[in-house]
Amino acid sequence: MIRPGLRDGLRLAATVAVVNGFTQVTGLPFAYYASLAVLSVSVGTYGNTLELGRQRLIGTTVGAIVVVFGYRAWGELPAVVGLPLALLLARLIAGALRLSVGYSVCCFVVVMGWLSHEEQLGIWIPLRVIWTAFGILMALLSLRLFWPSQARVEQSQGLLQLLADLGRSLEAGAVDSAGTPQPARLRRQEQMQQIRSLRATLLRLREQRQDALLELGPLATRHPHARMWELLDQASEALILSLEERKRLPDPPWRQWGLEEIETSGLAFLGEVGSRLRLWQGQLGTSPRRLRPPPTAPRPELPLEALQAPAVLAASQRLEAAQLQAVAAQLMVLSRIQQTLESCERQWQAIVG
Repeated sequence: MIRPGLRDGLRLAATVAVVNGFTQVTGLPFAYYASLAVLSVSVGTYGNTLELGRQRLIGTTVGAIVVVFGYRAWGELPAVVGLPLALLLARLIAGALRLSVGYSVCCFVVVMGWLSHEEQLGIWIPLRVIWTAFGILMALLSLRLFWPSQARVEQSQGLLQLLADLGRSLEAGAVDSAGTPQPARLRRQEQMQQIRSLRATLLRLREQRQDALLELGPLATRHPHARMWELLDQASEALILSLEERKRLPDPPWRQWGLEEIETSGLAFLGEVGSRLRLWQGQLGTSPRRLRPPPTAPRPELPLEALQAPAVLAASQRLEAAQLQAVAAQLMVLSRIQQTLESCERQWQAIVG
């Protein structure tokens, strides 16, 4: 498998080669601005490239307008007077548009146009804008065609994979707790290591989300996919916290206390929750571009009727307060997991309408 750094380098080289070849065929002047645009905006992800390209194109356009206006208005003045005035105007406009990278591009266009192309502004400006736009378009197109690198898709797939991993952890925890030859201490250490890995994955996805939001446009936070990412993030965090708390709590000797029905019901519930999470992955992963509603199958329900079983009631009467508290703590964790599923699917349904 090609490493991301090598992949990005090969994509950039191929794109620049294609752009250079096309510009040589056209024979138009100032074609090197297309290659410069590709080199300056290609940063690996579609969202960042789109934002840098937008800034560069706006900065080039603003700089072109300013240099035309400024040269006509102050061209008769000495360059040490007229050029600073034009740069001040460019700075005011770029600041009003809140440009960052585009600000330096805007000022550079003003300086180059004033000092090097003052006799050919009518040709240089439109060709510079056209070649810059062409280079940005080719950079974006290369990210679609050659080893697509879309943060939006990676964010969705990452969250869905995290849900699937959470589901497998829940199912594995249910099986392990049901009885395995592995020592309890070693089993608990492995489970805590899995939880730390899940949390690290969630943090990594949060760091990458800004790149994905850039691909959704200026109103990204209102976009259904962005709202769904936030919802899945919250659900994943709540489930990870519940898993961690359950592993930190002392495991009651259910059978010794005569509460094997509660243990069996709780483990079965965890297994059903794990299956439900993998069902979420299948529901949302089949059509990445279009959100689908929650699964229609009934949600897992914590079987509280097991608490009313005669054997469980009789056994509970013999337990001390500390023992009852240990049982209640385990049941509260399971209840929070159920509430997380219910809340997430209710908000999920509201997002898709």
